[in-house]
Amino acid sequence: MTILPLSLVSCLALHQADPEESVIAGREALDGWLWSRYPWYDSHTDGMRRIDVSDSWFADWFEALLDSIGAFFRISWPSTFLEWLTWITIGGLLILLVYLLVRAYLNRSDRRLASAQADEVAEEEDETARIRSLPFPVRAARLNLLVEARRHYQQGDYGEAVKYLFSYQLLQLDKYQWIRLTRGKTNRQYLVEVGPESVIRRLLEETMVTFEDFFFGNLTIDRARFESCWSRLGQFETLVTENAV
Repeated sequence: MTILPLSLVSCLALHQADPEESVIAGREALDGWLWSRYPWYDSHTDGMRRIDVSDSWFADWFEALLDSIGAFFRISWPSTFLEWLTWITIGGLLILLVYLLVRAYLNRSDRRLASAQADEVAEEEDETARIRSLPFPVRAARLNLLVEARRHYQQGDYGEAVKYLFSYQLLQLDKYQWIRLTRGKTNRQYLVEVGPESVIRRLLEETMVTFEDFFFGNLTIDRARFESCWSRLGQFETLVTENAV
């Protein structure tokens, strides 16, 4: 069985029916609640009525946004001498501002570098002055005492190694204000300055006695005795820096 579409059935029915009845049937079809989607049909006059169509709010907003963006990026070239002069002046001022900012940054970097170099030079001078204030001479005024101590240790010259180790300890104590290195002071005076009940004193005293046996007593320092002092260097440095006066 073939089922005809509803619209075709309606048209056939209207064609076969009486014209007046066809008009009434059409009016009822267009005016029914089911067909209220026909806003152009006027049921009172049985005719067509005007429909006002307006753009959506989104279209208006999007168009206004496009106009604003276009106005922002729209550039018009100067047309008079005064306008050209104004733009050239503004451009020159901007270039000058950028130049001044870059120069100020570079000058600041140069000052920092110069200050760091001056601090380094001053620290080296202080180190040299400390070395010259030691109660015994060392070979050079500007050298890394620990590197020199390690070099002599690797060569098996443990007496010279302990001399540079003891020198390093005295310099560290002076740097962190545990003692005041002054030419003419004795090693015993430095022990007194460190303090009678200090762990640092006991560490320093072990190295000092080993150094004096070598330097003043002309005794031979063996490896075990030097390594006893060298192995406690890390503890000495920690105590000196963390408990600085």
